[in-house]
Amino acid sequence: MAAKQRHRPGLEVMVSTGRKHGFESLEEMRLLVALDFLRASEVLSQPFRLGFKYAGGHTWHIPDFLPVIGSGMWLMGRAPYGADQGR
Repeated sequence: MAAKQRHRPGLEVMVSTGRKHGFESLEEMRLLVALDFLRASEVLSQPFRLGFKYAGGHTWHIPDFLPVIGSGMWLMGRAPYGADQGR
């Protein structure tokens, strides 16, 4: 049963930043490995909360990572389809 578990928190050591970075799932761990391969100079985990208003109400999302790659920053986040964290 543990193999199907999606919530698997831990720390990933990144050579490119020289630090450990937290992750909450295997997908996030794999993304950190890819960012290390791309030589991200900085990675912020869950950097802030984004709020959204729409005709039916409001919702929010916390992005997974904000890496610095080269001279650019990339906001990376995923939410399960249909997730409404603001309710």
